[in-house]
Amino acid sequence: MDLHHAYLLVGGSKEAEEFLHSFWNERGVKLVGSPDFFSYSLPLFGIDDARKLNEQAVRKAFTGQKVFFISPEKILFEAQNALLKTFEDPIEDTHFFLVTRDEELILPTLRSRMMTLRVSGKDESHDAEKFLNLSIKDRMAFIKKFVDKEENLSIFLDKLLLVSKSKPVYNMRRFSDDRAASPRLILEHLALNL
Repeated sequence: MDLHHAYLLVGGSKEAEEFLHSFWNERGVKLVGSPDFFSYSLPLFGIDDARKLNEQAVRKAFTGQKVFFISPEKILFEAQNALLKTFEDPIEDTHFFLVTRDEELILPTLRSRMMTLRVSGKDESHDAEKFLNLSIKDRMAFIKKFVDKEENLSIFLDKLLLVSKSKPVYNMRRFSDDRAASPRLILEHLALNL
């Protein structure tokens, strides 16, 4: 079985997980209930999570193939740096699948160690472009709907940052993961300053 040791799955988390199970089912490997399947589906993947993954990655597999599925809403740059050596030189029969909405959110040095595969998923960049083209009044209506639906602010700001490359968006993105951050106030600030 000729497999790459690390894959970058670009798309939605749900689609990436479906792809992962299909990928391994085709190769006769069942992940559900396997002691060698590790899933990191977290809001934030930090340095401690990377260290835990690194510790699990150096152990031998019980069943033949060890699979790590990393699907965070956000992965810190420090955590990405901590994964570099593990992704570059893994134990035999160890495979990593890292999910991201946009490959530009992953450090180039880490990306270079992975094979990139695109899986389908919702494209939030359309909403970001739409937001930028709205009048202030329409932006406020957009914000109300966004907040009422409890959409993910960090995902939207990442797309808005990629589309606009604007300093106000960058500044607001830095604070958006804080538990005390108000999506409504952040978006209203951007609506008036972009």
